Amino acid sequence: MRVGKGLILVVSEDVGVMRELAAVPCGPQRLPVEWVSGAAEALDLLGRSTNDIVLVLADKRLEDGSPFDIFRFVRRDPDAPFPGLALGLIGDALTEADIRRSAILGCLHFLGRPFQADHVVQALTQWPLDRTDFIVSGSYTGPDRRRGTRQQMVERRTVSGPAEQTVASTSLGFEIKPSTTVFRFRRMSTAESEPALSLRNGLSREAVEPARAHIKLKKEQALAMLALTRHRMDDAYAELVEKHDREALKRLNSVAREAAALTETRGLLLVGAIVRGLMGYSGDTHPPGRALLDLLRRHLEALREALAGEIVDDGGAVGRNILATLRAAEETFEAATGPTPGPPLGPTSGPAADKVPASSR
Repeated sequence: MRVGKGLILVVSEDVGVMRELAAVPCGPQRLPVEWVSGAAEALDLLGRSTNDIVLVLADKRLEDGSPFDIFRFVRRDPDAPFPGLALGLIGDALTEADIRRSAILGCLHFLGRPFQADHVVQALTQWPLDRTDFIVSGSYTGPDRRRGTRQQMVERRTVSGPAEQTVASTSLGFEIKPSTTVFRFRRMSTAESEPALSLRNGLSREAVEPARAHIKLKKEQALAMLALTRHRMDDAYAELVEKHDREALKRLNSVAREAAALTETRGLLLVGAIVRGLMGYSGDTHPPGRALLDLLRRHLEALREALAGEIVDDGGAVGRNILATLRAAEETFEAATGPTPGPPLGPTSGPAADKVPASSR
């Protein structure tokens, strides 16, 4: 079996992984393989513009980091030379949470141990040559997760929905439309003689950097707009505190919906989670009493903190702490008053994102 010129990088501390792979007919013993035991060494190799890697298989358990560090570097770091590498998660007892978190970071291939020979052979044949379109958006960078449902996605899009720009993966200096919030790179072969390297190199850092820079600008613009929207929320909340009527509650909900729309396509994951929670609890399902006012105030304070820190993604440890505090406040409120229907406090792209459907982008 031949996957084209290039290396398969296997990252695992467990030498048993390599032995299992080598035991597969037409497995790694007949393919060029680079073996490293830790995430740090893997990141060093993946950061070299001269590397010939076309597929990365990262073990779930790594003591000096995690496979998610590797996936995040390849897909999102501006220093990663080849963001289009095929990525695979391997290991014992892969959970749904492992798969969902990997999918958010653009890894869509999985091999649970003990390995099954037919699965390994199929994977090593197909992954480096995967021609799935490559997506760059505010909250996701990687192969299109929806794949076969592409037509349904197009039909669902509305006139007011986010603009999507399709560009050839090998094109540099393409003209970017100001309204674009999602880029779709066609997986087109380059002049490389080997197909695996051809597809990988067609999605080089230089090819996708203009799209990434534009998405970053869209995030910054959205943060500036949200700062103004937040002041309108504060005004609506002050009126609610003064009047305790449902009209003021509706006004707050209306502004929260505007804020939520600003976050949807721009990757403002933490801010989006906060405003969706605020939207759900201001949705006229509870009377505007003291308990509800206190919960809404906590959401507004969390929003102020996120905007003051100019957090454009999930906020890492800071974001997880903000969401944990809000979840605790929501649980206390619901224990006293009953659950509130509507948008829940949403997940982010970090460990709290385990509930994000793998079919979403």
